[in-house]
Parts: sequence; structure tokens; C-alpha cells
Amino acid sequence: MGISPAERKKLERLEKKLGIKFAHLDLLNQALVHTSYAKSNQKEILFHNEKLEFLGDAVLNLVTAEHLFRQYPYLNEGELTKLRSKIVSQESLSRYAGKIELGKYILVGKNQEAIRSQPALLADTYEAIIGAFYLDKGLDNVRSFISDLFLKQKKEIEQMNDFKSWLQEYAQSFYDTLPQYKVIKEVGPNHKKKFKVRVMLKGKILGQGWGLSKKKAEMMAARSIWENIAKNS
Repeated sequence: MGISPAERKKLERLEKKLGIKFAHLDLLNQALVHTSYAKSNQKEILFHNEKLEFLGDAVLNLVTAEHLFRQYPYLNEGELTKLRSKIVSQESLSRYAGKIELGKYILVGKNQEAIRSQPALLADTYEAIIGAFYLDKGLDNVRSFISDLFLKQKKEIEQMNDFKSWLQEYAQSFYDTLPQYKVIKEVGPNHKKKFKVRVMLKGKILGQGWGLSKKKAEMMAARSIWENIAKNS
């Protein structure tokens, strides 16, 4: 499938939004071809993005699993799996796709324009792009791309971490008891108050944290404890 000058310019605009550069632009082009477009234009059944999506999904899961394995050595298999599934979920992928207006670049069949904004289609296409970039530039380059896109978004990843639940499981497993949270300080006016929370376990102070709500302060305290566990593990 040849790429016209107009299509090439469109693909180059998408490259800039993605922050990557393809040596073989036809791979990026194929990643954008939905099966409905291939069928309506009587293209060969192989020329659409489903196989690239399959590959991209595998690569994304591998790179994410590797990162989490190294970053969170104190988590068990189930916890790592749960965190990975949230990072590479359809919701996450479609959100990133929306940020770069990926729907505008997807090739769909006649009378199928409405599907461009569907979260599932956006997520699948993003995975296809990852698969295409892997074929084009190899694992090291695609690892950098995925890390910059997903894994360095620390605030979002930390929000996905239920540190309190993990700490509770840890305390029950090793100490057969539950951690206790206590507000030890409040500062600021009522409309913008900050709370300081301390976490105790069998009379021992494990950690503390600040937050704009009691819940956030508890989460930050639990997080600080996990970080200490990670350093000493």
C-alpha cells in the first residue's frame, strides 16, 4: 500500500505528537488501518492493524512488567499483576490516545466514522503503534518510548497504588495485626487544612505523612513505609 505525499505529511504530524520517528513509515501507516477500512477498500486481509495490535500488547506488557519488577521489589506477583493491568488498561491507553487526537489519524471503513472515538478502538490502535515501532526500531527504543509515555507518569502510577491495602496485607502476613492510623497534627484554615498522620504497628511508629485530607495523609504515610521497606529489602 503506497503512501501519498498528503498521507506522508499526516503521518509525520502524528510522529511529532508521539515523539518518535519511524524509519519505515509504512509500518505506522499499517498500525492505523482498522479492519473495516481494509474490507471496505478490498485490501488484502493481512493489511490491517490487528497483528500489530497483538504484538504491541505483548511488548507493552513485557516492558511494563519489567519496570514494575525492578521498581517495586517488595510487591508480590498478584500485586504486580494488578498494578500492571491498571497502567496498560484500555482506559489508560485511550486517555493517552485522546491527548494526541489519535482518532483523527485512524483509517476506518465507509459509514464507520462514529467508531473513531470509541475507547476500545483508540486503545487497540495505540497498541498497534507500539507493535509497529518495535518492528521498526527494536526493543530498546520501544522501551524508552513506553517508559516516557506511561511509566514516568509517577503521580498517575502512585494514584494506582493502594499503599494502605498493601500495608494491611503486609502487617497481617508478618505480624498478624492491622496498622493503626492516627491524626497527630492539623494546620491551616478550615477550607485548606493539612493533616499529619502517624502509622503504628504493635506500639511501634512505622511512618507518617502529610495530606490535604485525612485519607491522603494516610496514603502518604503508608507510601513512606513501603519506600523504607523497599530500601531495606
